[in-house]
Amino acid sequence: MKSVSRGILALLLVSAVLLFSDLQNRSNPKENTLQGNQEKPAVKPGTMLKLAMVQYVDSPNSEDCEKGMRKALADNNLVENQNFTLKTFNAQGDISTLNSIAGALGSQTWDLIFASSTPTVQMLAKKLPGYKIVFTNVGDPLAAGLGTSFEDHLPNITGISTMSDFEGLISLVLYLHPRIKKIGTVFTPAEINSVSYKDHLEEAAKAHGIELITAPVNTSSEVVDAANTLVAQRIGAFCQISDNLTGSSSSAIVKISLERKIPYYGFVTQQIPQGAIAVCARDYFQAGYEAGQMGIEVLAGKDPAGMPYKYVGKTDYLLSEENARLLNVAIPGKIVQDFPTLQIIKKK
Repeated sequence: MKSVSRGILALLLVSAVLLFSDLQNRSNPKENTLQGNQEKPAVKPGTMLKLAMVQYVDSPNSEDCEKGMRKALADNNLVENQNFTLKTFNAQGDISTLNSIAGALGSQTWDLIFASSTPTVQMLAKKLPGYKIVFTNVGDPLAAGLGTSFEDHLPNITGISTMSDFEGLISLVLYLHPRIKKIGTVFTPAEINSVSYKDHLEEAAKAHGIELITAPVNTSSEVVDAANTLVAQRIGAFCQISDNLTGSSSSAIVKISLERKIPYYGFVTQQIPQGAIAVCARDYFQAGYEAGQMGIEVLAGKDPAGMPYKYVGKTDYLLSEENARLLNVAIPGKIVQDFPTLQIIKKK
């Protein structure tokens, strides 16, 4: 009888321990959920995702965005042709071609479409309202008609804005050229993003008492003439905005700046090797990477409608010591103190 009683008592003790352990687990469900989320893969294993990336034109910006996006996929353990297929399209700067690409995309199913540049995402937003789209390399998504705010936007679209730091560049130009009165930029009227950038640059310049002279272009063949028009207007420096057309032709503008000894400042990192004195450049690789990360969230089931647009998280402030010397621009010794984030590129 005693042995039976001891057996029952032991059973009761074990039951109590198990119950207590279960109560502990239940008492902190948030922690358990977090641990479960950490172990759960972002995308279901065994899934072959069908992805597309559409670019408007070949440019350093679009190339860097694509590299960043691909790196984000790789960092999330997604291997091309093993976990996903990625088909890339490039309109080569032609709107009719872009329209045809949108039509071709609409005839197939896609898990996600990445859009690089303003004309691209505008076309896809119009033609493919039922497809999930993540954009990058887009300066002003609101001016592009993609929403009324970064939170209130088209329900099937989210992405990364690469709006330039106009105030930052103007402040640096004025610091290096205290007496400057006129700056010039070439812009593309057909690109909403370009017009928006031109207006933002003009606003920043005007706030510092500087006049912005502009020259419109519609094709790459007009860029050289437009740059020479600005020179004839006696500008003190080129402050070249970044858009698709001028971005692919920036070397022509930089060449004129070097020939005419007119300093060139820009918003694209790759223009430093071309001859720019300084740039305030959004990091387009980072923009592509962050768009790729947003894409992973969408692929994992997150609704784009609930994902606010974001500004790219990194900007590069670069100044070339050699290019400044070639154009006889003096660099004050305390510039690093006055511009702490500026990186001085020394002569090689």
